[in-house]
Amino acid sequence: MKLNIVNESPERKASKEMLSKKELQTAIDKIRTNLLKYKVRNSILLKQKKELTVVFLNSKQMKKINHQFRKKNKPTDILSFSSEDPDSLGELLICTEVLNKQAIDQGHTLKHESVYMLIHGVLHLLGYDHELSLKEEKLMFKLQDCCFSDLGLVQNPKTGSKNNGILVKFRLK
Repeated sequence: MKLNIVNESPERKASKEMLSKKELQTAIDKIRTNLLKYKVRNSILLKQKKELTVVFLNSKQMKKINHQFRKKNKPTDILSFSSEDPDSLGELLICTEVLNKQAIDQGHTLKHESVYMLIHGVLHLLGYDHELSLKEEKLMFKLQDCCFSDLGLVQNPKTGSKNNGILVKFRLK
């Protein structure tokens, strides 16, 4: 799946801790392969769709979009939008400032947080929504954690947080 990157965030440009274009492409390819293995909902989309767009935004931009579409007046880590383009899986909007704060709070790298949120966003594009019900939340986060683990990333045993990963053997390069 071809990855289109739109960088509207000066923080991403300046950060050496952020995933490079090559690392992002590798991560998306591995995520796609793992989610197909799990036979996730709407997996046919992972087979048919040829591209995914990832847009990096700053907090101010993300707050505005989050308010416009979700009526939440704060920046969020990631938003997912389906596409009318028959070749596109959709668009993931990522706030680098929020990801960086979450990575620091969780005690892991920005790259780990980015990969975890990419998985999260792709699951949303496939029709999963953790805000619908507790059952849906458990299913989505279990898939997200399993995919994360299969990439060589695992939960941080110190916190047990579902958004917390530490490097084990994962290499994007």
